Amino acid sequence: MPYFTLLRWVAFLLPFTLPIPCSASAVIKDIEFTYTLDVGSGNEICVSGVHPTLGGNDPLKAVKLAWSTGNVWRGKIALPAGESLTYHFIKRSFNVANWVNASLVTSLTGDLTVVVPDHVAPPWSGKTVFLHSNWTQAWIQYRDLTHGGNWVTVPMAVVGAGRTVSEKLFRVDGLLTSGAEMEFVFNNGSAWLNALAPPTGTASGAAPATPTPYQGLAGPYNFRTSLDVLFVQDQQVFNYKPPASLSAPSFLTRAIGSTVSGVPARPITIYFPRGYAENTWKKYPVLYFHDGQNVFFPGGTFGTWDADRIATYETSQGRMRECILVAIPNGNDYGSNRLNEYLPDSDTITNYGGTGTNYSGRASQYLSFIRNNIIPTLDYNYRTLTDTPNRLVAGSSLGGLVSDYISQFASDLFGGAGIFSPAYWAAPNYIGGRTVSSLALRRYLYMGTAESSTGEASSDVYWQGALSVYNSFLGAGHVAGRDLLFEGGASATHSEPYWSRRLPTFFGFALNPWLEGNSLALEYFTPTLSLTSLDVAGNKAHLRYLSLFGFRQVLQSTTDLSAWSGSAVADAVNPWDQSDVDASADSSPKKFWFLQIRLP
Repeated sequence: MPYFTLLRWVAFLLPFTLPIPCSASAVIKDIEFTYTLDVGSGNEICVSGVHPTLGGNDPLKAVKLAWSTGNVWRGKIALPAGESLTYHFIKRSFNVANWVNASLVTSLTGDLTVVVPDHVAPPWSGKTVFLHSNWTQAWIQYRDLTHGGNWVTVPMAVVGAGRTVSEKLFRVDGLLTSGAEMEFVFNNGSAWLNALAPPTGTASGAAPATPTPYQGLAGPYNFRTSLDVLFVQDQQVFNYKPPASLSAPSFLTRAIGSTVSGVPARPITIYFPRGYAENTWKKYPVLYFHDGQNVFFPGGTFGTWDADRIATYETSQGRMRECILVAIPNGNDYGSNRLNEYLPDSDTITNYGGTGTNYSGRASQYLSFIRNNIIPTLDYNYRTLTDTPNRLVAGSSLGGLVSDYISQFASDLFGGAGIFSPAYWAAPNYIGGRTVSSLALRRYLYMGTAESSTGEASSDVYWQGALSVYNSFLGAGHVAGRDLLFEGGASATHSEPYWSRRLPTFFGFALNPWLEGNSLALEYFTPTLSLTSLDVAGNKAHLRYLSLFGFRQVLQSTTDLSAWSGSAVADAVNPWDQSDVDASADSSPKKFWFLQIRLP
């Protein structure tokens, strides 16, 4: 990918205009909620509201607070900046048998309002959509799924040529508000252009023909994404200008040797996203799955997560980052044993499932295998992003337990974890002895209400274990919606179809497209640099600049437009941020002094 230079020349005496704050819902702010009440055993307090971040008034999706001494319930929730949201506190049973019972939900308050602090406006207004099409004219029909609203149809303008003589590039600006989830389709007055249909194929063993999350849906299918600046080509959504054609996702299986005693070598299967061959400029986050034999279609005896087909579809619709997925298998074929490898070192399972077999944990060795053998193989041979936030891990049952373990003991290595139906019952020493800190981690935690397994028959044991850990995360300062997301599955069993059903949510949370730089936004909405004050005698200037997340910037200066000097400035933490920086020059008198912000 080419780098786009950000040039904003600053001449002395230029006027400075402060950007007008707006309702910037792509930027989230942490809001603390508290409520004091003794709700009795088995009950919990949640925050419920019409906004999707507060559950859309569905009590099953309301955000649970954590209990603390004095019957004080508290927790932080990430909410969209600049919005005024209505909410209320509810009391509901979190007993596994009663969780889905709406009659046991009690409103504790009437409607309350929280005004979320504002954020500086982005360098664009509303949403911008680009479209490659052979049509001579195009309209976009859209609606706001976040705030509700009717369908609106507006024309798109031809702004350039397409990939062929007959194709055109269309553009439209100013749709909805930043960060809102938009559902949309295109038409030319007589025909419609919809999104791709969900993937389907031939059922194989326990694997369904259509991935579980998309079963029961019927076409035509609409586009749906929260991106602000996006490109639609061949029924797919991009946050960059795509090549004329893209290769489909691909797979590679390769053997991984082991340097760790007690953890045998084995093959891994690697999924590469669309366009990996063409987008040689691009590096990718990596998500490592445990129980890899069940991860990709058609999976194994127990079924499949369908992670490949779901990732392909969610990526195509702008709801998930393009990502490399790695399936790490286990089993007797390799001489491995998942009960040993996935169990924390401090714990032992005795008489597993009544078989009389005991298992001693060696999760630290399994982690060493990932750290010393698997990750170096990926990082050396493929275009991976090697920083901690862009490396994730996920698994279910004991695989969920070891994902939790890895997020605890390898926070230098992994920035996110998908913890599905974790077998916390198997690790009382690990759970009881750890100290949860507010690390820079994104944790997704899921548990069904009808979980049971060979090792633990009680669904309540599974459920209460997950709730306890969620409370510890929230109590340590994790923010719901920012770095922590809990989902319960009504009547969901301990099986691959239910884990598959939750993958779109997990992918959208842990691999949200807003967590990477949007090069399309950078190209068309170049951030600005402005002079706020100038000390002529001291050769000093105070500057204010707007930066976009995911792009490093350097402040440079010169007096002759040939020899530039400079240093890095603060990166954006949010999708966009406004920052201040001081610039100074030597004490000699200057006729001209030029300053610029650019990408290194």
